[in-house]
Amino acid sequence: MLEVYCDSSYYENEDSYIGCTVLRNGMQLHQSTTKVQNCLGSNLNCELEALDFAVTLANIFSENDKEIIIYNDSTEAVKFFQAKRGEVEKEFLGSSVSFEYIPREKVNQVIADSLSKKFPIFFLNIPTFKVESFSRCEDILSDIARNGRSVFYLEKDEKLSTKKKICYRLVIRTMDKILSDELLYIVKKGGLGTQVKVGEEIRKNLSDPMVIYALKAKGIRLEDSYFLLTDDSWGLRGTDNQAYSILPFSVPHRIICDEVDRSPQNLFRRAERFK
Repeated sequence: MLEVYCDSSYYENEDSYIGCTVLRNGMQLHQSTTKVQNCLGSNLNCELEALDFAVTLANIFSENDKEIIIYNDSTEAVKFFQAKRGEVEKEFLGSSVSFEYIPREKVNQVIADSLSKKFPIFFLNIPTFKVESFSRCEDILSDIARNGRSVFYLEKDEKLSTKKKICYRLVIRTMDKILSDELLYIVKKGGLGTQVKVGEEIRKNLSDPMVIYALKAKGIRLEDSYFLLTDDSWGLRGTDNQAYSILPFSVPHRIICDEVDRSPQNLFRRAERFK
């Protein structure tokens, strides 16, 4: 499967820019920042230009891929290209081409957004992990219920958040009780994706020997733990059931979620019957 993530930054009376990243089966093939030479007159026109350029990139990198998906964070622009899908598919022999809306907070779309700036931020090659649905895996629920596994998840603290900053609280608990909820992470809104920045801060924090020692004193085990994706950390999820973790990459752990009810209460309610 070939995926193209595209975005644009419209600057009135100035050159505008398009950012794109191309992936095949989750592996990055290309990143680019492209100046839009002509004045497009509006943000929507700029997004349409980004999608048009993404089609060109898909043509360049396609190797008879059965499925090609082009993502953009403008619903209007995506709807416009969805309407002309049949026309676009004529350019690709035997490939299914689709256009999908994606929130800007999603990891790969954050990259495209960053690349569309005048001075883009280039991301490090951060490993991703498989996301497992706990609602369909009784072994996960049983492991959490019977073996006292630590479950890590993020909660947005509305009281400490402002118009310019978001405060995330790291909650660590087992089946029976909350072991820690005092670790706070405050990040500025916008730019490099708030949840991506929070994830990086937490990984660094949980790699600190002093922090690890303090957590162990509370009965918290990082090894064989779980990172639960909730609504407040959904921006860390990419495509193809992959996600970025808040736990150090060297620590054996699993990333879990439920596609419908992403609340921690849902997880522990389902695990209750396995005690």
